[in-house]
Amino acid sequence: MKALFGIFAASMVLLAAPLALAADPTTVMGKWIERLSGGRGLVSVFAPGSISFYPVDESGKPAGAPRISSVTYKDLGGEDVGVVFNRDGSGGVVIHRVSENAVTLDFPGQGAHRLARIEGN
Repeated sequence: MKALFGIFAASMVLLAAPLALAADPTTVMGKWIERLSGGRGLVSVFAPGSISFYPVDESGKPAGAPRISSVTYKDLGGEDVGVVFNRDGSGGVVIHRVSENAVTLDFPGQGAHRLARIEGN
């Protein structure tokens, strides 16, 4: 009976493993920054149902108005989250979780950008 239970328990762990690797879109919610030359940056804000971008100056203060888009997030499996822009034909991006505090934002055909989580959000 112990052997049967051990096999059952091991099977459940193997079946659950892919679920543990799934990229939950809520794990990327919040503010992220891409550091640019001269101390400037571009802040990306991932919120339920929207994504916004705005530039910041060397001191971290907004240097322009945010561009806000309505989006839908999709779990792509592994460490990837898809972001589909809700405007007709506007495409999407892929967020790849590198760690809890780092992601790569990939604009297909336009390149990838490394972002760091902004503390306190």
